[in-house]
Amino acid sequence: MIKLLTSQPNKIRCHDKAFGMSSQEYGAPMKRMGIATAPPTEQPSNKSTTTLVVIGGLLLVGLIYSIVARDPAVSCPNELIGAWITSANGYENSMLVFTTNGVSFSVGFEHLDAQAMRRIDMSTEGPRTLYTIVYGDSRSDEQTLSFYYHTKDHTITFKNQAHLVWTRQAVES
Repeated sequence: MIKLLTSQPNKIRCHDKAFGMSSQEYGAPMKRMGIATAPPTEQPSNKSTTTLVVIGGLLLVGLIYSIVARDPAVSCPNELIGAWITSANGYENSMLVFTTNGVSFSVGFEHLDAQAMRRIDMSTEGPRTLYTIVYGDSRSDEQTLSFYYHTKDHTITFKNQAHLVWTRQAVES
């Protein structure tokens, strides 16, 4: 390492500890050192830029899909909204309740299971309408309930249990 040992304008005195040498010059013009330049910084490679653009694009597509693919709001038909009961053996204390966007199952007075409706499909089959309701807290635990609504009697029978007839309970105000 070379140290400048003086602050006088026309006097240069240097000492190099590594070699144990000192020098001193008077009136010697100072040599101007060249400007050190570093090689230009390397630009990111096209591969890494492309990778970042692809990752950003995939994130954007995922965000758009998650917004667009949401389940549309489900609205239960008015003819189904309310509490439904049956007098069939084994179901005396059971109740099926439809709200504008949910379905609840009550077995006895202690157990109530309420779920959000995710989708409702309906098709008319003569004097009755087949409803298929997909319900659950998320797509991973979806369940399906299929039943017929009889427009003349205003009753419900499950598609796979025609012997159970459900009637809407009168609402008291």
